[in-house]
Amino acid sequence: MLRPVTKGNPMIKTFFRPHFISTFIDRIPLFWRLQIVAWPSFGVLTLPLKLGVYGDWSDALLTTLYREPLGLLLTCGLRVFFHRLGTNSKQPLSLALTVLSLCMLSGAFDTFTFWWIFKNSLKVSTDQTMWGLFCFRSLLFCVWSFLYFWINDQIDARKRQLDLIRAETAARDAEILMLRAQVSPHFLFNAFNAILADLDQRPASLIPVVQGLSDYFRYSLTTRQETFVPLGGEFDAMINYLTVEKARFRHSLLVESHIDPAVRALLVPGIFLQPLVENALKFGHQTSPTPLRLRLRVTHTEGGGARIEVANSGTWVNPSTSRQSDPLGGCGLSNLRQRLTLLYRDKAQLEIVPCPDLNEVLVQVSFPRPN
Repeated sequence: MLRPVTKGNPMIKTFFRPHFISTFIDRIPLFWRLQIVAWPSFGVLTLPLKLGVYGDWSDALLTTLYREPLGLLLTCGLRVFFHRLGTNSKQPLSLALTVLSLCMLSGAFDTFTFWWIFKNSLKVSTDQTMWGLFCFRSLLFCVWSFLYFWINDQIDARKRQLDLIRAETAARDAEILMLRAQVSPHFLFNAFNAILADLDQRPASLIPVVQGLSDYFRYSLTTRQETFVPLGGEFDAMINYLTVEKARFRHSLLVESHIDPAVRALLVPGIFLQPLVENALKFGHQTSPTPLRLRLRVTHTEGGGARIEVANSGTWVNPSTSRQSDPLGGCGLSNLRQRLTLLYRDKAQLEIVPCPDLNEVLVQVSFPRPN
């Protein structure tokens, strides 16, 4: 057992702490840790087998000292090829044949170089023995390749699980911000003012407004624990939201909406349409001539995904220039982009397309089909 050093050079004291060793080991990538441990262990375990083949300890040891370091170098080369190949760009059968071919080439190179270097020094050098060594080394590289892909798959699965946890955390944070916006006095004040303005003169026209407001809050509360929700429900909630906004702005706001029935059941992140619609309303009112035209369109894409388009008349306003007037300016889209990255990585895209010729700003979000 190591005893703590209480006197002397502090550098020596730090060096002999077990924590230093564990920290050093943790800094080594997992691939190299496994390689450094596996190949020497394999060499030791196969010494009796080599002794049975060559009948001499010196030949068995010499073979181990040559072939196992060579095997380590060849598997490092295989790793480079496998990294370039990837696992998503090829069909499983094509990938398996490619891996098998690379393993056999590695086995052939291993056996040929071994025979060329030691053909005059080893007591056993028959063609039958070389063929057996080729088959054994090729099988060894195949087993190594299987373990390589399996371990990588396990690591990717853990990364996906971690990304999902992070996405759920980000979703909860975004949910809190959105719910604050939904129940904020400012939003309720505007909604109630719109209702009071028509309460005496047009009470019948308030029925869809009150119903839309109720359905909107009901949806927000019932889906607050869900990371993914049906796209149709998200779309309907935004129609209810826009119904309230339409009652507020009346003829100053024109809304056009459409959803493809084929994508209503597609699962998407909860509360993702609201920041798009809120941005369109907020900056549209600042830059658009009256009336503000807002278009919400949801269509299906090839492969079973969906494309969401939120467009508003007006010009694009850089969020960085509007943060001074509004502390939350730009946060909605940035939070949404972060959530999309965590949930879909590079499979979902958020694109902002200013269209000055049409006096329009278009925001597009593309979702893939769930696996």
